[in-house]
Amino acid sequence: MREDNVRKIWSEAELDAALTDLNSDVGEDDGLTFARASLLAAAGVEEAPPAGPRRSGAWRWLAVAAAVVTLVGGLGVAATLWTPDPPPETSRPAALPDLDRPLAPGEFHYTEMRDWTTKVGPGYAGKAQRRTELWIPADPTGVWHRRTTLTGVGDRVHGRTAEPLLGPVDEYGPGGVFPGHPSPAGVNKPGWTTPFVNWLSPDAAFVASLVPDRETLRKRLRFDTVDITDPGGGRAHQPGQSLAMVRSALEIGLLRSDVRFALLDALAAVPSIVVIPHSATPDGRPATVYFAPDIGQRLYTDPATARLLAADSSPTPATTSRNPVPPTTTPLPPSSAAVPNATLTTVPRAPGQAQTADAEYSYAITRTSG
Repeated sequence: MREDNVRKIWSEAELDAALTDLNSDVGEDDGLTFARASLLAAAGVEEAPPAGPRRSGAWRWLAVAAAVVTLVGGLGVAATLWTPDPPPETSRPAALPDLDRPLAPGEFHYTEMRDWTTKVGPGYAGKAQRRTELWIPADPTGVWHRRTTLTGVGDRVHGRTAEPLLGPVDEYGPGGVFPGHPSPAGVNKPGWTTPFVNWLSPDAAFVASLVPDRETLRKRLRFDTVDITDPGGGRAHQPGQSLAMVRSALEIGLLRSDVRFALLDALAAVPSIVVIPHSATPDGRPATVYFAPDIGQRLYTDPATARLLAADSSPTPATTSRNPVPPTTTPLPPSSAAVPNATLTTVPRAPGQAQTADAEYSYAITRTSG
């Protein structure tokens, strides 16, 4: 230990003299006595009165020592009290739910679609706002629950609505087969090149038939028979028909992630389908757009999940240019053929067109079925 590091030790007389000089302008009942009493009280220590006369220097030394000890303890308490609380849960970014995880028994895939439909009734006629909810159980072969509610009639473009309509209507379908469901898949007729498939009324059996192979799905989008009244079942579909098939399959919210991505890549390979990457939904969410010029309809899909976000129709023609469009995702199970280049375009909206889609979709996992 070096000499310059040795602290000077005061004698009792020197300490007494220093304190006397420091407090020369206060009396015997000075601030030090009050501070000591306050600090001891804050520490929860009850001070006993002095037993008898004490020397001034000794009393002041004890007061200083007690104050220092109490302050040290008080700072410890204060440090504990002032430690910032962990940020509240609401201040943390909410984790996005994993909608593709396996469901536990008692859970349901939930899809909500909001769109407009034509409604005529006593005293009113016009476009009705419609809300369609679908609950699919963890085992898709179980009973599906569909609820349809008409919420009002009015002007979709300007958002005006009339009185709410009666509803809701609840329907139940084992394995997704609801009342009025088309004939079972596999029905064939003389002259058809392919059997009937429930693309436009997807059920559990249809979903199970989809494989994540782009070329297989591309052929199915072109040639699967989807209408039992079609006299030439299996003929090549128009692009709008293929787009409608994809929309119906995606909007139930049950397809696996790899199937969704492969299905959209297959749609991009259908002749005349226009793909618009790095676009947005009418309300501004990032989206990849698939457009069928023959029917003027767009599908808006989430680039990250390949889920269907919205759908609407375009009143204006599209102008196109030939540009390569990459597949929608990184590697999937091997495809039997490469995806050809699609067409890239910009599809303008009509002046004054409302910034809402004809149909909007949302998804969740729930433990209730309505």
